Amino acid sequence: MAKVPQPAKKSYFFSKGYQDLGNTIKGAWSRNFASIRKYIATLRGLGSRNLAGKIFFGILNVLAMLAVLVCGSALTAAMTLANIMVLLAFMACIYVGFTVIWVIDRIYLVTRKIFAACDRCKHSSLIPTYLCPNCGEKHSNLTPGVYGILRRTCNCGQKLPTVFFNGRKDLPGICPHCLEEDGIVHYLNNAETRPLCIPIVGARSVGKTAFITAFTKEFIDTVAPAKGIEIQLYNDEKEQIYRQITSDFTAGSTRMTERPQDNRSVSSVSFSFFAKHPSFKPDRLVHVYDIAGEVFTDNTETEVQKQYEYCAGIVFVVDPFSIPSVRMEYEELLTKEDIAGIGGADLDGVIDAFMEKLRQVTGLSDEKMSKVPLAVVINKIDSAGLEGDIGERAVGKCMTAEPDKYVDFYDTQDYLCRKFLRENGMAGFLNRIDLRFKRNRFFACSAIGHTRDAGQYRPMGVLPPMEWLFKQADSAMGKVWNDHTFTKKPVDPNETKTAASTH
Repeated sequence: MAKVPQPAKKSYFFSKGYQDLGNTIKGAWSRNFASIRKYIATLRGLGSRNLAGKIFFGILNVLAMLAVLVCGSALTAAMTLANIMVLLAFMACIYVGFTVIWVIDRIYLVTRKIFAACDRCKHSSLIPTYLCPNCGEKHSNLTPGVYGILRRTCNCGQKLPTVFFNGRKDLPGICPHCLEEDGIVHYLNNAETRPLCIPIVGARSVGKTAFITAFTKEFIDTVAPAKGIEIQLYNDEKEQIYRQITSDFTAGSTRMTERPQDNRSVSSVSFSFFAKHPSFKPDRLVHVYDIAGEVFTDNTETEVQKQYEYCAGIVFVVDPFSIPSVRMEYEELLTKEDIAGIGGADLDGVIDAFMEKLRQVTGLSDEKMSKVPLAVVINKIDSAGLEGDIGERAVGKCMTAEPDKYVDFYDTQDYLCRKFLRENGMAGFLNRIDLRFKRNRFFACSAIGHTRDAGQYRPMGVLPPMEWLFKQADSAMGKVWNDHTFTKKPVDPNETKTAASTH
């Protein structure tokens, strides 16, 4: 089942076995015809004998030659057939064996949703290209096949495992697409895990990077320890990103995601980490993608955003103050820093561009595209008292006033967010969301919790949208998370605003 020649030695039964069978058949028939040629040579040497001797020995050699020609050929044919049948029986067992193991390996990968998601080119690979740990040769199809069933032998002599259960995941791997398309050796540390990929999208200055910063710190520092989830950062590059995230979180700052200047640089940067838990089989690999807003809206990415094809869900971040009527109503309550950070992109235009991008990148039909879970997050609710309109206090007020109608915290917040957008002229936006995405939910949050650079982050509501998406994609992750945030109780509507929700 190997599609391209591999730098490995083929199994005996798929290379030398055929040669040995051919040599055996050739040798048997060569010996048979050699006997016939021997009798023919003897007949030619009867010239020195007398007439009686010539007749006697001539008849004797002719009979012997006929016996070899008939009986010997029949016996040789029978032995050849028996040899072929025995060898073919062994080969059939080997073929059936490697096919069964190949199928088991494939079923395991597919049913467990295991694949390699490259954080650079965004392509996915069911089987990445593995490197021989001894010589570094590239094995692009390290599966049971003609090069070996459970193991294959690299040209250097190194034995390599070929299936999930005997150590293949421990070999170093690289992205085959980066190598083939760009000639770049990009290492994958996926270790045959199950990727959970969440793109964070939206226009410029809506707070995507701050959302990622807040979620990362909240999940790694709070949720993971509470739920017994072990976190391991993907590689040195992600460790450096995490150090920057920690610094930003402490300082209360955020960085604008940079537009790539080099065509070989990637537009969408991921923060990636492994999540390990006894109930995760295999481990989970979380990729959270960030892309510059102007690159996203202008469609000027340097690479195709293939992560949309296999993402677990999408977070669409909205800056409420980019809506003209909201800004007009609340602008006098905003600080200069808040006003300077308002995104200028039209929300209807952004969602239209986003849906068109999804269609172009994935090639999915509207029906298939609608199955992708979408969390719409209204950010910056700490500003201008919006928390009282769609945040915890607003939800608490509804649930207290009409407990029979408003039962669930996040259903109520979803209702309030939709109501807020509809009342501010965004009915078309809501209709587009509902039409294109069957599974969608609206949330309200404040990633920083206060004006930027005014102290350490005090995030509000960043975990619920991510938890909802994780639960949509991964029941095991949802069970472990175990309603960490979705057990939220309503806030007393008479409670005074905290410093985290005011300026």
